[in-house]
Amino acid sequence: MGYVKTHWRGQQPLNRSFWVNGVLLRLGAYGGLALLTWAQPLPKIFLFAAVAADLIVMIWQSVGYFRAAEHNLSGSSSMLPLWGGMVALIVAVAVMLSQWWGLVLAANAPPAEELYSVKMERMRAAQYVLTVDDARSAVTFKGDLTHGVTKRMAAILAENAGPSTVYLDSSGGNIFEARGLAKLITSARLDTHVEENCSSACTIVFIAGATRTADPDAQLGFHGYALMDAAKLPQFDIAEEQERDRLFFVQQGVSDEFAARIYNSPNRSIWFPARDELLRANVLTQESQRK
Repeated sequence: MGYVKTHWRGQQPLNRSFWVNGVLLRLGAYGGLALLTWAQPLPKIFLFAAVAADLIVMIWQSVGYFRAAEHNLSGSSSMLPLWGGMVALIVAVAVMLSQWWGLVLAANAPPAEELYSVKMERMRAAQYVLTVDDARSAVTFKGDLTHGVTKRMAAILAENAGPSTVYLDSSGGNIFEARGLAKLITSARLDTHVEENCSSACTIVFIAGATRTADPDAQLGFHGYALMDAAKLPQFDIAEEQERDRLFFVQQGVSDEFAARIYNSPNRSIWFPARDELLRANVLTQESQRK
């Protein structure tokens, strides 16, 4: 505190007051303020504390220097220290104000813009719900089969070794994601169950089940693939893709007669077979035990 007081009173040598207490300390203050501007958004309390501290230091530097310059003038007729100090003060204040403005901008910086990939993943995840029950015995999927579903299901199955059944309630979506889920289900030999509705691409996921059941009022809907699904894939052949999935149905035990009809309905319409027909064709492998 003695050092601070002697500078404040102008009792230190002029060179020290200018170069050490003025220039070097000011450079250190600039560096500290510059570091704070990197923190975005800067907490308001840090903004006010930094500005107040810098203002106090600036006043201490200036008053001490000019008092030392006045003491120096008593033994010299040169006004250079006084005028030089004035110029240095003007420059220091200009830089100080610019840094304060930088702190204000840092404290009011808008949130970092969300990456497009992160935004799309978040939007797609909002289109479905994929959960594990408390007993870790079943996985429930509700919503659209969109990009990212297979990856999420794979993570759930890796984290939970217990699930034996996948409950489905979906009107369909992306057939490639449906095939991804179907592969996971067949590999793990999981059962599938429809609670309310399983249509379009969802039926691929359902057919992957080792045992396939449905609630009494549940519906399974089938139709041909839409041209819009192939628009972005020049090599996509609808007939070939439908045949690929039809063969998968047959491999899973669905009757040839039923499998031959699943893509007869145009994409804008849908075929909901009766429950007894689903049982005869082995789409449903047994009656549901759920009440």
